[in-house]
Amino acid sequence: MSFDSDSSLFEKMSGKKLATLFGLAFFGAFMLIQMIQGFPLRSLFIKESVTEEVEIIIKQGDVCVIETADHPREIRNCTYNEGDHLIVTYNKDNAGIESHRLK
Repeated sequence: MSFDSDSSLFEKMSGKKLATLFGLAFFGAFMLIQMIQGFPLRSLFIKESVTEEVEIIIKQGDVCVIETADHPREIRNCTYNEGDHLIVTYNKDNAGIESHRLK
């Protein structure tokens, strides 16, 4: 039984196999970090829409300001009046409003 100490396991592998091995190791490390942090890249691909009832708190000219659950938002070219109750739909991580209508 002879043991060749001069050559390592990586020296015996072809370049294609080494590239595949390191690619899989990188992908595994990337997925592990995503799992630990709660998959933060998911928000880039999946937009979470929120629909809620709000009241117009300020109207200045044609801009209405509403207070949503996460922060104040603006509705441009607003035809509503201060104090009106609206149903609004917006993306959770975006300042814009997708749709709005009177309740």
